[in-house]
Amino acid sequence: ERRRRDKINNWIVQLSKIIPDCGADSGKSGASKGGILSKACDYVRELRQSNQRLQETFKEAERLQMDNDLLRQQMEELKSENAVLRAQLQQRGLDGTPEGTPQ
Repeated sequence: ERRRRDKINNWIVQLSKIIPDCGADSGKSGASKGGILSKACDYVRELRQSNQRLQETFKEAERLQMDNDLLRQQMEELKSENAVLRAQLQQRGLDGTPEGTPQ
């Protein structure tokens, strides 16, 4: 039983060392086990929320990248179509550029 309690206490001490703001509250007597476990639970919740936000941000970035790629492809297609139409206009003896705008 004592070995089991020592192991539990050791793991609680380890938690107190890796949980932010947990070691700072310890002082000379050390933080209570309940306080350490409470802060550990809060920290895990924060990490989960942060992870969720990061996943959502990543998905949005992927979606925006796909939109950007599609728009680039459409722009290239329109440039090609524009070049073909300009060539057709020149073949018919028309300039193809509105007055006052460079080609």
